[in-house]
Amino acid sequence: DDSQLKLDLHGMSAAVAHSAVRVSLQKETMNGEQNELGSDVIIVTGRGRRSGERFRPILRPEVQRMLTEEFYPPISTSSLPGNMGALIVPKQDINAWLNHQRQQKGERILFVADILRDLTTGSRLERALRKRITKAPTSADNQQNVAENS
Repeated sequence: DDSQLKLDLHGMSAAVAHSAVRVSLQKETMNGEQNELGSDVIIVTGRGRRSGERFRPILRPEVQRMLTEEFYPPISTSSLPGNMGALIVPKQDINAWLNHQRQQKGERILFVADILRDLTTGSRLERALRKRITKAPTSADNQQNVAENS
């Protein structure tokens, strides 16, 4: 399926694979025209043949840990049937995460919009300027200080 997101992490270090998964999923968040993924995501981690300890996978447990512990809501995985070197990430979990990310992004945009509205209406700027003006020394104060120091 050409529309299915497939991430191949073969040969990557755990740190690079971690970043690749996060960036790929965040890219889906920014994809404005696509509201939800239509299919499960496949993450190819390999079986661990080239890891430090032969056939002891390193990427698979790291990716699974990251998706369940670092993402909210947590994203579950399962093995691709017949292939221990690949994970299936259910589209329902990805879509729940994508929707949460979009909601958070929307809230941040609204927060920034409120600040910009305050600035453009001048209310915050005006208050800030009034504080500065009331704290600024007047020329009479400066003349008195000069006379006292002479």
